[in-house]
Amino acid sequence: MIHRALPVALLIAALASPAAADPVDDLMRSYMEASHIPGAAVAVVDDGGVEKLEAYGIADLAQGREVTPDTPFQLASASKIFTGVILMRLSEQGVIRLDDSVTLYLPEAPETWKPVTLRQLASHMSGMPERLGLPPSATAQEVAQAAMTRPLAYEPGSESRYGFTDFIVLTAALEKATGLPFADLLRREITTPLGLTNTGFTFATQGAPAAPSQVRGETLIYDWRDGVQQNDTFLYAPQGYAAGGLYSSARDLAKLFVAIDAGEFLSAESFAALTTAAPLNDGRPGGFAIGWTANTYRGEPVFGHSGGPALADILHVPSKRLTLIALTNQRRFFPLLAQSIADTELPAIAPRPPTPDSRPELTSAVAAALTSAGAGTLDKALFTMEGDASHGFLSDFGRALLTAVGPLQGLDLLSEASAGDSVRRSYRARFANREMVWIVRFDADGLFAELRPGGEND
Repeated sequence: MIHRALPVALLIAALASPAAADPVDDLMRSYMEASHIPGAAVAVVDDGGVEKLEAYGIADLAQGREVTPDTPFQLASASKIFTGVILMRLSEQGVIRLDDSVTLYLPEAPETWKPVTLRQLASHMSGMPERLGLPPSATAQEVAQAAMTRPLAYEPGSESRYGFTDFIVLTAALEKATGLPFADLLRREITTPLGLTNTGFTFATQGAPAAPSQVRGETLIYDWRDGVQQNDTFLYAPQGYAAGGLYSSARDLAKLFVAIDAGEFLSAESFAALTTAAPLNDGRPGGFAIGWTANTYRGEPVFGHSGGPALADILHVPSKRLTLIALTNQRRFFPLLAQSIADTELPAIAPRPPTPDSRPELTSAVAAALTSAGAGTLDKALFTMEGDASHGFLSDFGRALLTAVGPLQGLDLLSEASAGDSVRRSYRARFANREMVWIVRFDADGLFAELRPGGEND
């Protein structure tokens, strides 16, 4: 179904600024208007208390139903935050150990799976194969059985590779260890003890009858394309609920992080394990903690997850006991909100000094590419075959990102390195609404082999 005239009036009314808007309200309304986000909700948890809890816009454009702090939003991959907490609670209870081999719980698994641990499954370094070809109706146990018939994609622990099968196999192991379906395990370990009344699964599966939903009044999900809002069902199969598909509200998410900050729901030792990047075989930290992403922002270690890619955007700063939670119902968006809200809470760090630019023509090419990508006119001929992934990103979610941050105002070269005939550069890109680091790699002919957002340490 496509909505046109009615939602425009509703959205304008919903975005009308109150007389005394604070900086978070201002940035939310700015992003919502620029990126055609019908509805959103925000929570800020600071030092164990809820500092801000706010809702914006419309949950259902056809009905004109407004978002409230209790409206459930699809968390998509941010569901893994809950899975990580479940793992740590089961570890505290002695039900599982993070460094147990998965074969302890799935004894029928092949010999090659013996090095695979629960920690590796939860931190995307297990080597599990993807694209198994099973229908959405397959159970987690059936997916695990199918994975057992395929070779591992890489040596367990040798690299971090974001995947889906690892969390389905993890689900199968947890269900064997506890005797409970994952949805019941979530209820027992988190939603019931914390009184989270707007968190659960809808059990809606494409082309199949659904079990009774655990949530009511959830947002519809929209996808802004070609100048119209389109409904996007964005369904997860129950087999993958540990990886994505959970609905939750801003209020419930705030309750979870208040409980975590209190140090009673998880021990200090469990929380430290939860927010430590799992080590690779060579001792280097991988890219993920226990179900949570691990990164730095404004010089602080930060953890959390986004999903959808930006239906949910959650950032936790342990050193500040600060959590930024942003939920939207716009599928075609990029996870910018949690960091943008963090900018109102964390002190800025000194900008990295630019490096002399000996090849300004490369910088001009980057500026032109970003500008044309934002306008939807990016030429694929500027990219190598390897760069097709970057072109695809910039033609879809990357374009949504560039729309949100506004026109490019300048580029500062931060680093440059050569490897053979290729040149890798990092830039500070100064857009109208925020600054970002971008990574660029050119081949010998000056074509883009890579063009993507980076992190502040790139």
